[in-house]
Amino acid sequence: MKAAVVGASGQIGGWLVHFLKLRGIEALGTYSGVSFPGLHQLDSSERKVASDWIAQHRPSLIFYPAGWTWVDGCEKDPDRAQAANVADPLNIALAGREIGATFVYYSTDYVFDGTSGPNAETDPPKPLSVYGRVKLEAEKNLADALGERFLCLRTAWVQGPERQGKNFAYQVWKNLSAGKSMNCPSDQVSNPTYGPDLARVSVEMALDGRSGLWNVTGPDLLARDELGRRIAQAFDLDPALIVGKTTAELNQPAARPLQGGLDSTRLRSHYPKAMRSLDRWLADFVAMCHDEAAQSGLPFVPPRKL
Repeated sequence: MKAAVVGASGQIGGWLVHFLKLRGIEALGTYSGVSFPGLHQLDSSERKVASDWIAQHRPSLIFYPAGWTWVDGCEKDPDRAQAANVADPLNIALAGREIGATFVYYSTDYVFDGTSGPNAETDPPKPLSVYGRVKLEAEKNLADALGERFLCLRTAWVQGPERQGKNFAYQVWKNLSAGKSMNCPSDQVSNPTYGPDLARVSVEMALDGRSGLWNVTGPDLLARDELGRRIAQAFDLDPALIVGKTTAELNQPAARPLQGGLDSTRLRSHYPKAMRSLDRWLADFVAMCHDEAAQSGLPFVPPRKL
C-alpha cells in the first residue's frame, strides 16, 4: 500500500509519515513552502500539477493536514483562506477520486460558535470566523465530491512535538524560558490534543476503512491560560508568567468560540486508548525531549534546542 501526506512538513503531517512507515506503508510526504529531507514539493493550488502528481504516484490513501490555520490571518485575508482551505484540498481530493483513493481531511471546533461546547458530530455548525466558515465549506464540498471515500477528522488545539516548533507549547517554552510573560485567553475553553496521538489514530482509522465525520480530540477540557500553566509546570518553567486575559481584553481580530471543544465519545467507543490525557501526553513530550536517542528518529525539534 502507498499513502500520500500533503503538508508533511507541518505538525500533524510529519507524524503521519512516521506512523505510516511504522505500519510498513510507503509514505510520500509533500511540502509547499517549508522543506525537510525526503519530502516532495507540491503546489496543490495548481489543479493539473496536483492531478498529475497523484496520477503518477497512485496512493490508496491521501491525508491532507495542510492548509492555512492562522485564524486572525484568515480573517484579514478571506480570499487566501478560501483558496488554502477549500480550493486546494478539493484539487487533491478530485485527483484522488480518479484513482479510487480515500481522502482524509482535518477540520476544527471553530465550525461551532462556542455557546454550548463541547459539541458532538451531530450538532449543527455555526462558525463565527472566516476560518471556521471556510473549514465548514471544505467539509461539505469534500463530502459531496467523495462520498464514502471521505474521512473528516475535526480536532482542536493540537500541541506537542513537531518539526517547525510553532504550536502553543513551543510558544510557552520560548517566552517563559526567556523570562517573558505571556497573555493567554482565560475564557476560551477547548480540548488540548496531542499531535502524535492524532496522527496515529488517523492512520488506524483510515486503514480500518472509516468514513464520514469524526471528532478526534484529547479528553481534557480547559481554558487556554490554564493549558499554558500546565505546559510551563511540565517544563519546569514559572507558571505565574502566564497571564490570563479575557478575549475582549485581547482584542483579537477574529471572533473565537468561548465554550468550545469537541465531544469525542464516538471515537473513544471505537478507539478507547487512542488519545492520552493532558498529564500523560505532557509527560511523554518532556521525556521525548530529554531522550537523545529517540530525537534523531522522530519528526520534531526539542523545545530546549530552539
